[in-house]
Amino acid sequence: MKRTTTVLSVLACILIMVGCKQNRAPATPGAPVGPEVGAAGESLSFLVVTTDPDLDSVRYRVDWGDALGDWTGFLASAESCSVGHAWFVRDTYSIEVLAEDVHGRQSEWSVGHQVSIESLCRR
Repeated sequence: MKRTTTVLSVLACILIMVGCKQNRAPATPGAPVGPEVGAAGESLSFLVVTTDPDLDSVRYRVDWGDALGDWTGFLASAESCSVGHAWFVRDTYSIEVLAEDVHGRQSEWSVGHQVSIESLCRR
């Protein structure tokens, strides 16, 4: 009985040290890259990217600064993604993004990218 307990204890230690790797959150994405000025109603595109330390696939949550947000589909770690949005109210908005891996671990929010939306008729 003592030998069985010892063998089981050793197997449990091996599983804990080798087989139970902790999932880590993706790196915080950089600020979205894109235009700084746009017209009301014009769709603007922005590039987002991050890496996952476990090389898990990631998706992005984009906060457009106007109470709307979008999720992308899952992409390979370090694969960039183009996201687009149109604003209809003249204002300055801060676009932020976070990443989530396939296991649900989330990064911190990125630094914001400022975009100024001007009236439809630019001068």
